[in-house]
Amino acid sequence: MSGALGLTGAGAAGFATAALLLGNYNFPTWSTEDSTEDHCSRPPIGSAPLWKCAERHSNVPSDCDHFFVGKPWPPSAYINNSMDATYRVCHQRAGDDFHLFAIAYNVHYRIPEYAASAITRDPEEEEQDRPSSSLWGRVHMALCGQKVHEAVFDKCDGLETDRWGVTRMSDIWEASGTRCRISNPSFGHLQESYCGDCQALDSDYSGCGTTFNRGHINPNSINSKDADVQDGTFSMLNVAPQDDDFNQCVWQPYECAVERKADEIYKKADKAGSKSKTLYVITGTKLDPKTDWLKGRVAIPGYFWKALCYPGDESKGLRPFGVGFYGPNIDCSTMTSLPLDEFEAFLYDGGEGHLFPGSVCAGKVDNWEGLDEYVAEIAHDCRNEHIQKTCESSWREKRCKYSG
Repeated sequence: MSGALGLTGAGAAGFATAALLLGNYNFPTWSTEDSTEDHCSRPPIGSAPLWKCAERHSNVPSDCDHFFVGKPWPPSAYINNSMDATYRVCHQRAGDDFHLFAIAYNVHYRIPEYAASAITRDPEEEEQDRPSSSLWGRVHMALCGQKVHEAVFDKCDGLETDRWGVTRMSDIWEASGTRCRISNPSFGHLQESYCGDCQALDSDYSGCGTTFNRGHINPNSINSKDADVQDGTFSMLNVAPQDDDFNQCVWQPYECAVERKADEIYKKADKAGSKSKTLYVITGTKLDPKTDWLKGRVAIPGYFWKALCYPGDESKGLRPFGVGFYGPNIDCSTMTSLPLDEFEAFLYDGGEGHLFPGSVCAGKVDNWEGLDEYVAEIAHDCRNEHIQKTCESSWREKRCKYSG
């Protein structure tokens, strides 16, 4: 299959049931009488039609090796996996050919296994404002069913969208040069009916924000120097259900630390006269042995993790380093940071997998010593006023003390 990851795992037994359930996708409806917890966390319903997803994915580009250092597309860390469920995606917007970052997306679980990016942050460049949250309503058009593309073609002057990336109606208007109207059914109804079988939808997360956030995999903030990439991070292919407290109070300061490290790398390399100004970042999810599901459709990861590789430039006195860190995706969580080789042992359950194979980081490199202490030092400054009040409150301190 074009673009599928050549992955090995404990086997594909977990997908035997999926194979029996292939067929038309029916979007679920929910009772308003359910509690928020029951409404948001449910047993899985239906399954992704893997053969249909594979056919659609053949239109998705997967040749974006420059987001990796060394050999691209590291192996899956999902234990029960199938190469037919994980797709390489060079993430794009609407009809653009420009690649924003790389995603290994699992259509069975409807979350990314990981996203890879090459971060070059010039501290002198202007920061962009956070994009509108309305961008979450977009779908990756290439992974939608044919009825969506036929409706756009018929109503919007023959516009072809079967190879498009993340899209909303205004993108279609701009590309077609018209204010074409799709009705009976509407574009939104078509999205819900024919796009959600091979990807998550914004509606999968609606009503669950106080429990599970739309957790960026490739973060918005670290891409704030590039408006196009930052915009592209607001995509349902770049999101997984993330516990609200874990996201805001635990995970976010670590992402802030990585952002500052990328700034530091650029400044040091620039001062040394080196071209090695790029930090390679892979961020991903890891499943628990027993997977819970958001509204029965989207897998809730057991862990979120991030790994860094800086190749360095020994000729200019810039030493390579690598590090990995992870945290359980639960309320009142704590993070664990490890040297890269030890982190990979955690991620691959003691196996031989590497996140940066063929690079200097596949061997012994310096660790980011003192990362946890540094995060504790900068956490307050990394948070906005609202998050400061929430995460630094005596109420949370007591709650987390008794929960642990």
